[in-house]
Amino acid sequence: MKKLLLSGSALLLSLTAYTVQAHGYVDYPKARQQICKDDGGYWWPADGSGIPNLACRAAYQQSGGYMLTQHHEYSTNVPDYHNQTAVRAAVKNGLLCAGGDSRKAGMDVPSAHWQRTVIDLKTTPQLRVRFRATTPHNPSFWQFYLSNPAFDAASAPLSWEQLTLIHQQTDVPAVSGYYEIDVPLPKNRSGNAVLYTRWQRQDVVGEGFYNCSDLQFSNGDSNSGNWHDKGAYLTATQLGKAGETALLRVFDVNGQEQLQKSLLISASNQTGQQWALELAQQVNTLHSDLVQIGVLSNGQISLQQPISSNRFYLRNAAGYVNLDLKPAQTGQTCGGVDPAKIFAYPNWPRKDEANRPSFAASGDYMSDAGKLYQAKWWTQSKPGSDSSWQFVCSFSSGA
Repeated sequence: MKKLLLSGSALLLSLTAYTVQAHGYVDYPKARQQICKDDGGYWWPADGSGIPNLACRAAYQQSGGYMLTQHHEYSTNVPDYHNQTAVRAAVKNGLLCAGGDSRKAGMDVPSAHWQRTVIDLKTTPQLRVRFRATTPHNPSFWQFYLSNPAFDAASAPLSWEQLTLIHQQTDVPAVSGYYEIDVPLPKNRSGNAVLYTRWQRQDVVGEGFYNCSDLQFSNGDSNSGNWHDKGAYLTATQLGKAGETALLRVFDVNGQEQLQKSLLISASNQTGQQWALELAQQVNTLHSDLVQIGVLSNGQISLQQPISSNRFYLRNAAGYVNLDLKPAQTGQTCGGVDPAKIFAYPNWPRKDEANRPSFAASGDYMSDAGKLYQAKWWTQSKPGSDSSWQFVCSFSSGA
């Protein structure tokens, strides 16, 4: 009897160990829950209004923050894991992106705003899927499904009937905590799709991980006229303080800078992230052929409130964009800008073809009568005299 008890205890410990060993998620093309976690904003406010992605916000409003804190554990145990009927019974339609867990059902909310990874089928006939395994485990096997062309993630949750198995593979070695698998893609696809990844551990418990990655297929034309979602405009920590400078930069696929746009954050525009609205308005007005900031709906991009709900969109699918907040330098006394580095009117910062100082361009700073201004666009107007200038601050007496 004692031997039986010991054996039972050993078995229980073994089963417990199996249930806590493995965790992971699809790192590329990034899974839905990981995009939402990385975007942030779900800690506060409690209603989810700080979450920038509208799909992630809708998901949070349905299921709360548990599905994001548990981003690495979208799993279901199926002991009979070679039996597809058993798998479908455990991971039910409407919960596929949730990994079969009703507590994470928000990941299956229909939405047009799920962030998609752009895949050029002409240059990427095989997609290298990268899976972050915090605790790698073999033996295991992999299955990759692709949603059918008729499936629309904006109008329905994913179902097994809308999936086609496109690749499966047995053990692959983990390298530095990642699995990488080359998945052949169909050549004739276009538009949007969902890649459904199943990583199945072969053990007593039958723990399997299930992730949804949203895709947008192109066929060699990265400048097709479509707008490509490049992520949240603001992160949860980019509040902006007077003296900081917001620096927005756009790069092409080779890392060549295509646009650099800056805006000084001052006491007059730091409240409520007004600076972010001003920067977005300038970008949308002056550079809308390259980049836009807002929310995409019915082919149109428009700025929305709250400002944190807006996203970056690029014409070029292969390009990328980022927004940094540069700290104020020590010794600066007016809005974070050193007066010694400001051009005093009428000493213009830009020169004409004859090499004569004659104008200011967007982002330039000029001082006049103890006040600092920033040019909104090309101008030859006196600082502060018309709408081409934005007042920043007044220099302190110690300047």
